[in-house]
Amino acid sequence: MNIAFNGTPLSAASSRPDLETRYVRHATPDACRAAADEIHERLVRLGISFEGRRLPVSLRPSLLPRSEVSRTATDLMTVRAVMNRMLGALAHDIRFGRACTPLTRFFGHYQRWFDLIGGECRTAPHIMLMRFDAVHTGSDGFKVMEPNAACPGGVIHCAFIRDAWRSTALGKAILDGVEITACVCDSPDGFLRLLGSVGRKGRNSRIALCNYEGVFTNELESLKRRSERSRAADAACAEIIICDIRDVTVRDGAALACGRPVDVIYNKVDQLMIDPGDRAVAGWIEASQIGSCEFLNSMAALYVGEAKSAFTAIHDDEIQKEIGISEAERQAVLRRVPRTRMMHGRPSSPTRAELALDRHRLVAKADALTRGSGAHVGCLETAEGWDQALFGLSQANAVIQDVLDVPHREVVACQAADGDAAGSLATEYWGTDFFYGNAFGGVVGRSHSTMIFNVGNAGQEVPTFIVA
Repeated sequence: MNIAFNGTPLSAASSRPDLETRYVRHATPDACRAAADEIHERLVRLGISFEGRRLPVSLRPSLLPRSEVSRTATDLMTVRAVMNRMLGALAHDIRFGRACTPLTRFFGHYQRWFDLIGGECRTAPHIMLMRFDAVHTGSDGFKVMEPNAACPGGVIHCAFIRDAWRSTALGKAILDGVEITACVCDSPDGFLRLLGSVGRKGRNSRIALCNYEGVFTNELESLKRRSERSRAADAACAEIIICDIRDVTVRDGAALACGRPVDVIYNKVDQLMIDPGDRAVAGWIEASQIGSCEFLNSMAALYVGEAKSAFTAIHDDEIQKEIGISEAERQAVLRRVPRTRMMHGRPSSPTRAELALDRHRLVAKADALTRGSGAHVGCLETAEGWDQALFGLSQANAVIQDVLDVPHREVVACQAADGDAAGSLATEYWGTDFFYGNAFGGVVGRSHSTMIFNVGNAGQEVPTFIVA
């Protein structure tokens, strides 16, 4: 079968054309069928799925030059430092009763959770674990669409997916003789090591992995299984407890999860589901305030660092002045974060005429929805559809962002044995996510058939490698 592959071309400095050619040469329908089946079977053996469903994986890898990734990672470390400083200043304003400051006004949409943000006692940075969701825009390099500073997915599954793809005949043929740069997130144990580093007792810490009302259980169970294997080999490794945040209590100055002392709580929650006035979560809130237990990440990160308006804030003149952003920091923001503005209420907010006339260059997003919900790309909407989308977002604290040129490429689509695809061509838009723990942790990837891609919304995981 002769296949003509097309897609968004990247410059030679930003891609490895020779390795892309290998994919074209080796991605026959039979090879892709075999790889898809092998990856699926391996993930099933590991108990890995997406919330109980099959985890979709693209068979076309993203192969990213080390120099390009390194430059981007350095800039995004700066962006994260700016965000951390902003969250620290916001928490300080709330804690000391400064009710009408530039930051409390800007993030007033989250006032319902201000007591949680201001009451927390912590020693670690507000944002430790995070993911920047990025795409490569050609000559401008990587740009970030939004931050994920609450509980980014993929902290363990992406490493297993990467290894599963690499072990197939297709993966071996493409990467034969290629120097791969290993990163923390490439190991299934990388996130567990980060958790241990946050704890007061280091590798002997006891860590609670908390969800709420059954949401996100699957990945927590994978983390616990991996932790148990690690502890079997090394008893000094951190012990993991899975529980609901309603199972967290405080006694004698210590945080307890299901009655057992813990010194780290990782919150894998949909934070907006939580009613701060619910007595059932009072223990969890108290645990954040006692100083003997560290939350990953902070309350400020869960509610504000996760919000898309965090990017509007670091672009906003008043907020930049309030947090003392330097010129070097401002330039890093400009290089990596597209112009992002509040839809309403700020001097920089677009006029109604601009929103109508420039819709082909804009994206409108609800501030706190996830998995692509509430995101509307102007160039994909009719004028009437765009107007309706903006009206629907009018009460969603929406942001307006300059649209990015999302790269796309053609792939051989081939499902596992229970699917009916047989080597058909498909177009996928693809992105690269930059992971951070204590420092830059590596890259993972996702793809989708549209410009709005998320694995939770019919997207795919993409095996992603940093190459020399």
